Amino acid sequence: MFGRKKGASDDAMKLDIKRTLFVGFGFMGIMCFWEVYDYIMPLILNRVFGLNATAYGVIMGLDNLLAIFLLPLFGHLSDRYTKAKYGRRTTFIVTGTVLAVAGMIVMIVVENLQFLKVMEASIESPQALIDKGYLSADVWTAQVQQLWERVQGGAKLSGEELRIYNDFLTSFNQAQTDMANAVMRANPAIIGGFIATLLVVLIAMSSYRSPAIALMPDVTPKPLRSQANALITLMGGAGGLASIVLYTVLAKKRYQSHIALFCTLGGVMLLMLLGFILTVRENKFVQMRMDEEAKWGVVDEEEATGNAPLAKEKRVSLVLILATVFLWFMGWNAIKSHLSTYATNVLKFDDGFVGIINILNGAGGAIALLPVALMAAKWGRKKTILAGVVIAVAAFVPCIFLNDGINAVALKIAFTACFLIAGFGLVIINVNTLPMVTELAKGSNVGQYTGYYYVASMTAQAITPMIGGAIMDAVPRQYKSVIFIYGIICIALAFVTMFFTRHGDNKPEKKKKVIEYFGEED
Repeated sequence: MFGRKKGASDDAMKLDIKRTLFVGFGFMGIMCFWEVYDYIMPLILNRVFGLNATAYGVIMGLDNLLAIFLLPLFGHLSDRYTKAKYGRRTTFIVTGTVLAVAGMIVMIVVENLQFLKVMEASIESPQALIDKGYLSADVWTAQVQQLWERVQGGAKLSGEELRIYNDFLTSFNQAQTDMANAVMRANPAIIGGFIATLLVVLIAMSSYRSPAIALMPDVTPKPLRSQANALITLMGGAGGLASIVLYTVLAKKRYQSHIALFCTLGGVMLLMLLGFILTVRENKFVQMRMDEEAKWGVVDEEEATGNAPLAKEKRVSLVLILATVFLWFMGWNAIKSHLSTYATNVLKFDDGFVGIINILNGAGGAIALLPVALMAAKWGRKKTILAGVVIAVAAFVPCIFLNDGINAVALKIAFTACFLIAGFGLVIINVNTLPMVTELAKGSNVGQYTGYYYVASMTAQAITPMIGGAIMDAVPRQYKSVIFIYGIICIALAFVTMFFTRHGDNKPEKKKKVIEYFGEED
């Protein structure tokens, strides 16, 4: 796809790290929101509103269903918005962030109304649940009462006592869900208001996701986009890490108000937006990219053909790349969207430890940054993605066999290690698939092609939480690890579609020093 003028060095073009990191502030705010949303929202819907896995899976898929239509639309609109004073992408990023934060605060205030009513029903008291008919008195034996009192006092159980207590918790948690569901049904206006405000937030988030992601290829020459996307992913990971710390500190209890968490989240998102506004000069950065390409003689053959459609073989590759994106999101999001409820209800982890798992999963992505840049430059994007698929599948296989019958410490270590390694593999896939899509785009329609990428990813994320929830609802507790089998199959199929992809790759470069993959800051 690319040619260079005679005399231009093959390794002369280098990534502007500072410029790329500044652009990453937009994506950082996005990931900050979604990390909290993916973790907290299933717990809110399950514990506060009393929805089962299938029902909350449908709602968790709403954002992705909306995104199927909205991300390409807003990506295309940002392509067309060329007369914006501060840049065609910047306008959407600023407006979308402000609207999302405002809607989010209203949403959580509405949720708090339901929370207060649930707490009025004494949902944390086993005896209250028995008195109201939600919990069988047969499970509240003298031995269980004694174990309950010991746990409330901070004691740690093990062996047969832990098994008995966990069996009781399964019944107790279900009774709490049933009571919360009854409270919800008695107050339909609250759930209606919650869904309405949630839709406002999701639309606002969708309005600037494609423009924020499209800004990276706007300001980065095509040969350097895998490395740039690795840095952008690192920024997103930092935003996600900030959110994990937030909900680990501010959402420790099974039942508590989430107002403080979401207000703090909104403040953090606005700070990240401020960082973006103060550092990014979109129009200047785009011109700098064009000057760099002209300087080093990068010739974009697709751009030279004007509005001509992609050749047939490139369209086939585009479809295969999007299929790869679809399949790996089908697998990963099925596991991710049910992780908090699976880990707490099935493996009996406390909420705080689930936050630690997510922190380490994000750490796996951060660790992958340098290897991703090196692998993509040395092997090409396609081979790097195939390696990432193998790593992710291998990491998730042991999760099928992990259960609460294993020593508690060993279980936590093994489960966490699996997610750490899987995070490494999945970020390798994620960092390289978007550049493969935008590699086939023209400068004038990068936002549109970014929208295609998100159609594939969000379609998967719209349907897979519901499918995963239905699978988990259909099997007994001891077989709920089937969610990992489903996820593994989907991710493994992504290997097949990527294997047959022929276009969108970058050409492996000649051997360089490590620092040269990123360049030096001016």
